[in-house]
Amino acid sequence: MSGHVIDAFFTVTDEKEGLTIGYAVQGGRIARWDWTRKRMYDVDAVPLAQRWPQLPEAFRQGIDAALTTQADNPWSWVFRGPQCLMLNPLDGSVAQVSTIAARFPGLPATFAQGIDAALPAPGAGAGVNEVYFFSGSQCVRYDLRIPAPVEMKTIAQVWTGLTAKAPEFAHGLGAATVDPGTGKCYLFRGGDYTEGTLADTTIRENAAAVGNAAWPGLLPAFTRGHVIIWADGRPVALDLETGQSEQMPTGVLSGAPVTSPDGRYLYLTHNDQFSCYDMATAQVRWHTTRVTDGRRAVFSRDGGRMYFVSKFTKKLTVVDPAGPDLVAAIDLYDFDPTRDREGSDPGGDDPATGSMRPDDAQEDGRPLSEFLPGWQDAPPVALSPDGGMAYVGFRREANNTYRILEVDLEQRKVLQSFRLPEAGAPLDVAIDADGRIAHVAQERGTCAIDLHTGAIAWEGVLPPCRAMKLTPDGGELWCLPAVDRGGVLVAAPDGHTVLRRIPVGPDGGLGTGWDLEFNHFGTYAFVLTEIAPEYISHVAVVDVTARRTTANHPVSGPRRLGIRFAYTTY
Repeated sequence: MSGHVIDAFFTVTDEKEGLTIGYAVQGGRIARWDWTRKRMYDVDAVPLAQRWPQLPEAFRQGIDAALTTQADNPWSWVFRGPQCLMLNPLDGSVAQVSTIAARFPGLPATFAQGIDAALPAPGAGAGVNEVYFFSGSQCVRYDLRIPAPVEMKTIAQVWTGLTAKAPEFAHGLGAATVDPGTGKCYLFRGGDYTEGTLADTTIRENAAAVGNAAWPGLLPAFTRGHVIIWADGRPVALDLETGQSEQMPTGVLSGAPVTSPDGRYLYLTHNDQFSCYDMATAQVRWHTTRVTDGRRAVFSRDGGRMYFVSKFTKKLTVVDPAGPDLVAAIDLYDFDPTRDREGSDPGGDDPATGSMRPDDAQEDGRPLSEFLPGWQDAPPVALSPDGGMAYVGFRREANNTYRILEVDLEQRKVLQSFRLPEAGAPLDVAIDADGRIAHVAQERGTCAIDLHTGAIAWEGVLPPCRAMKLTPDGGELWCLPAVDRGGVLVAAPDGHTVLRRIPVGPDGGLGTGWDLEFNHFGTYAFVLTEIAPEYISHVAVVDVTARRTTANHPVSGPRRLGIRFAYTTY
């Protein structure tokens, strides 16, 4: 490790998408920063080899420095030891692999052996293509056109105000970057940063810690994070870095945990209590009894809406989590559009299918609890890839008919229902990346539904599963068999063929999984397991690419922990 929280930080403008993206590197991992919104574009970091597979092996281990000039954007110079290359971070292309000495003649020997940080020089792009290279306490201004050094001074001599505002930075930098939109530059050293303006090379802010106030999500992106487990009393937080677990502070309510897409906010619900905890500040953000029962909630991609079936209203509840404010409560009815074509009475119940037309059902007046199953926690809800539709697990107890309801979130009504095999209530639903197939885990089986035709695409290939999730890239379907000591099944989304069974037990055995989560990029999966009769819970950390368990952490605290947990980078 270099001793710096950031090893390299360079910024490009994606003209096609209209984005200004910073690329922060620590060790062999990369995470993107959104300069427009001033927050992380990525929730967690991804290996350099995964982001840019064309990088030579040496560069996959880490990057010392990088920079992008206006003249070359998005192509960027990347440095590792005495080597350098040009990288297009938008498509991963690599060019001009060389040495610093060969590509930048005239640099002092210390610079040719390695560069600590780099920045475009003021005026770059307007007929000028000059840059600053930093090595130790020295700073070289270099003209890329000639190519040759223009001048060499100490960092303190080049950067006015550095000695007063951030004196330690005069001894050397860990990384440097610029925001093209504002012209502000940022220097990093150790765990601190300072801010200035590139145009006049002046440092204007005192050195401060790289924290969540100024850089929300930047440091958490490079940590292993935590999993939060529902327990008796207070939630238990397991630190995936250290393997240590402890109950969360007094004042944080117990209940089923879910986290916002960026991992910052933890939501807990229990009976009529609903609370939001800020993982960055360790403070309760809000607590309410107005909007209740958000267990098994799913979020819109931007985190601006959360969706769940309320235990109390029996409706699909739409909440703005900032408030929290109730946006909508959508009635759920088993509506089968085929009943009119089959000649059944459109104004009443169809005893064969248990279907009702939405308009008639709303006038029926019977409590919706008659149409909802007695799940242990809540029916599953999944969103379409574009966020326009919700798919809700549904069972009508009167005649044990099983459905997935398709809910239009803009029109706020059920559009249609999809018949499931007679294999029990749906326990989990996963929608594939193109929104065509819904994978459904039921009490006594599994199936896949073609959402375009309503036909059952596959049925009974996989065993009954407690949990079923697609990897974030949609390439694999991971399932937790409902039987004891079933491990994790990795299946092909197309056809449900089992590709691998992964042991997740703490003793090296298959283990009994209860819940499953992936980190943002799907590099790791986390499996909550339990050992009977002691009922000691563990969390298995699984390397998704290698398909093997890399760590298994016991969870201290009360016995019989909850069967739901949530992952956060914070």
